[in-house]
Amino acid sequence: MSIHRLLLNARHTGTIGAWVAEMAYRTAAPVSEAVAREISAGMLGYNDPLRLTAARESTAGWLRTSYAWDMDSARVGFVGDIVSGYAAVLRHFLPTGAPVVVPTPAYGPLLTVPEFLGHPVVRVPGVETRAGHRMDIDGIERALARGSRLVVLCHPHNPTGRAFSRPELSALTDVVSRHQARVFSDEVHAPLNLSGQPHIPYAAIDERTAAHTITATSASKAWNVAGLKCAQLIFSAAGDVPVWERVAAFYLRSVSRLGVAATCAAYDHPDSHDWLARTLLRLRANSKAVAEAVDAMPGVSCSRTESTYLAWLDCTALGMADPAAHFRSRARVDLADGAEFDSPGHVRLNFALQEPDLAEALAAMAESLKGFTGSGAGILNVQADLADPTGETV
Repeated sequence: MSIHRLLLNARHTGTIGAWVAEMAYRTAAPVSEAVAREISAGMLGYNDPLRLTAARESTAGWLRTSYAWDMDSARVGFVGDIVSGYAAVLRHFLPTGAPVVVPTPAYGPLLTVPEFLGHPVVRVPGVETRAGHRMDIDGIERALARGSRLVVLCHPHNPTGRAFSRPELSALTDVVSRHQARVFSDEVHAPLNLSGQPHIPYAAIDERTAAHTITATSASKAWNVAGLKCAQLIFSAAGDVPVWERVAAFYLRSVSRLGVAATCAAYDHPDSHDWLARTLLRLRANSKAVAEAVDAMPGVSCSRTESTYLAWLDCTALGMADPAAHFRSRARVDLADGAEFDSPGHVRLNFALQEPDLAEALAAMAESLKGFTGSGAGILNVQADLADPTGETV
C-alpha cells in the first residue's frame, strides 16, 4: 500500500480515504528539491527578509502570468494557511461583531471561524440547477441589507467544484458595492482548472472589486504542499496595506521557511508548471471516471466539476440519514460528510487519488447501492470526453 493511501485512510483504518482535500500524488520535483536544499543546508530557522521578498515577487509573477492580474508584490502578505488568513481578515478588517454572509454549502471553517471570533454567520443556501451550483445573489443582498458586512466567496467553490462565471461574479460585485460591504475571496483552488476556461480573480474584475476585496491564495492545493504552511493574502485595496503592516509580523510567526521555499519553486519553476499541466490532465480523466460511475449509482447525482479535484455528490434521493456513514461502513470508502458543509444528504469525494484506488472506491460505492430502488437521477451535465493523462506519474 502506498504511503499516500495510508495517510489518507488514517482517519478510518481499512478504508479508502477520499475525504480530505489533499492529492495522493507526489509533488513536483522542483518543490521537493527546494525543500531538500533547505534541509541539507540546515536552514530550518526563521524566515528572512530576502526570502520573503522573493516569495512576494513569485506570487505576483504567478498572478500576472496565470491570470493577467498585475498586482504590486508589496501588497502580498503571508499567513500559515487560508483559514488563518480568514481569521486575520475577520479580526483586523471587519467591525467588531459584524455579521458575515457565508453562501452554503461551505467549507466548514468558513462557517465556524467567524463565530469563534464573535461574528454571527448568516447562511445563504445556493441554488442547484442542471448547469450546477449557483450563488443566491438575491439572498446575499437581503443579508447585506440587514447589516452583514462581509461576504465569503469561495472561488473556485469547495465543495461543489464550480468556477463562477464573470456574470455571476459581476452580480455579486453589484450587491456588495451597493451595500458598501467587503469580500473575502478564497481562491486557493484557482490553479486546478479543469474546464479550460481561465480563472477570473474576483478582485481583478474592476476597480470596485479591487477596493472591497481581500484575496487568499496558496500553492498548497495545486502542488500538494498544505503541510508546509505558507499562504498569501492579496491586498488589492491600497488602504488595507498599512492595516496589514501593523500586524503582519504576528502572522509571519506561523509561516514555515520550508513553505516559503516550496512556494517559490511552485510558482517560478517551469518544471513545476509542467507538473501541474500533467496533473490537470490526470484530474480531468479522474473526474470523467467519477461522472460515469455516479451515473450508474441509483439515488446519487452530481454536476460537473469545473475546478478543484472534488466531486459533490447529492445523495438526498437515497433517503439516508447519513450517506457518508453508509459508504464508510458498506463500501469502506471514507468521504466528507455533507453536514460538515451545512448540506446533510450530500458527500464530498476527493478524486485526486491513485487511479486503482479511485476505481476500487467507485466500484465499492456502486456495489453498496445494489438493490436500491430510490428515484434519484444520475449525473447532471456530464463532462465532454477529456484527454487521458500522459507523461510521468506524479
